[in-house]
Amino acid sequence: MVSRRKPRDGQTWRTFIKNHAKQIYACDYLTQYTAFFTVVYVFVVMEIASRQIVLINVTTSPSLAWVKKQIRQMTPWGKVPRFLIHDNDGIFGQYLDRKQRGKESLRYRCHLDLWLADVIRIEGIPIPYGAPNASPYIERFNRTLREEALNHFIFLSARNILRVCREYVNYYNGARPSQATHAIPDPYPELRKPPPTTGRVIALPVLGGVQHDYRRVA
Repeated sequence: MVSRRKPRDGQTWRTFIKNHAKQIYACDYLTQYTAFFTVVYVFVVMEIASRQIVLINVTTSPSLAWVKKQIRQMTPWGKVPRFLIHDNDGIFGQYLDRKQRGKESLRYRCHLDLWLADVIRIEGIPIPYGAPNASPYIERFNRTLREEALNHFIFLSARNILRVCREYVNYYNGARPSQATHAIPDPYPELRKPPPTTGRVIALPVLGGVQHDYRRVA
């Protein structure tokens, strides 16, 4: 007879994300090539509850020190998340580390998690091995960014890529509420007031007309 598996202890990954969405940020990389075949790494940080992009930056030389700098800039004096979800990229310093804090023995999968806990007071959470769908929201944004912005241009430099990414993020955060959050306007200040129901609809070009922001005017 086939033995029956015992129910797992604690909550599932989906339940954890749902219960703590307002306290979770997720980060990820995507790559983009220039016309001169230079690989540019785009680093994105998203707030899970609102799907808002908190930070986006680019580099041609990704490193653990560079990632730490981005996280410091992301949380200078403002809102600090409780958790940061990331993948198992070697950039984050892949090694198992043990640290004794009082009577508790703490284990970290990478150096980034150790640094986050000691310096920023954020709990780093690597996604499980072999489970790329464990961080679907930021993965979906990366696909959206590529299909709606990056694939429409030929880039000459990393600065050119950064300009396009930042303009698209301003449009994404301020003009289009996420359908996954049922079009709830929070936390976007531009969308808290109900839009006018009468008036002419105009199209504001984004990225030179690749996308448009539709608004009503009096």
